Amino acid sequence: MQSVLTHTKMEMKLFFRETLALLFTFIVPAVSFVVFGLMFDTNTYNGLNYFQAYIPSMIGIIIFTTAFFSMGLQIVIDREKGVYKRLKGTPINQNAIFIATILKGFIAIYVGAIEILLIAKFGFGSSLTEHPLEFFVALTLCSVTFFAIGFIVSSVTKRMQTALGVAMISMYPMMFLSGATLPLEAYPEILQKIAVIVPLTYVVNVLRGGWNGTLFTTDVMIDGAILIGILVVSALIGIKYFRWTD
Repeated sequence: MQSVLTHTKMEMKLFFRETLALLFTFIVPAVSFVVFGLMFDTNTYNGLNYFQAYIPSMIGIIIFTTAFFSMGLQIVIDREKGVYKRLKGTPINQNAIFIATILKGFIAIYVGAIEILLIAKFGFGSSLTEHPLEFFVALTLCSVTFFAIGFIVSSVTKRMQTALGVAMISMYPMMFLSGATLPLEAYPEILQKIAVIVPLTYVVNVLRGGWNGTLFTTDVMIDGAILIGILVVSALIGIKYFRWTD
């Protein structure tokens, strides 16, 4: 346990020193939320007001950016710098590194989520969820699923530039073809069909279900089952190909 705590502290220090990770985890989602809130706060989406629909959506974007930029990309950077190779000579084992990396991801997501909630509450006067337990369950499932996807990024890329390219290319369909920033109903039919293969689409649906108390309805549970399937497949790929050192 001590080694996990020690490495978690180190991971958090490295995280708050990485401008790119901080930018995409805390700044981009918060700024997007404010801009879209000012533009669309009077709109409704499938019976939901802007904040019922897009507070969970923006937290979904934080999950994506954390998994890809703060975890997947950071692991590649640390591996390329030889951080994990040097840790082999310390009492910290790989299990402790893995647990610490996951804990870092959850901390980043929780901090980012609190940031969005504070902006919604005090910036726009929005009410928050009446179903915190359902939302926590949804948030946990979505986070773990994208952590597994983030580990795939660090498994199949060996250089920081490649991992950054994968993250940047993934960011645009994740943000704009998942319903996380704009309603899918506003898109042409072909783009709505493409949204089916974008993992963040299911994260958005599950988070909205948890936020609005419909997590255990049939439609949202189907999205949850799809996320579990993505989690299992991603975990198997990560286990097969992931390496702490080159």
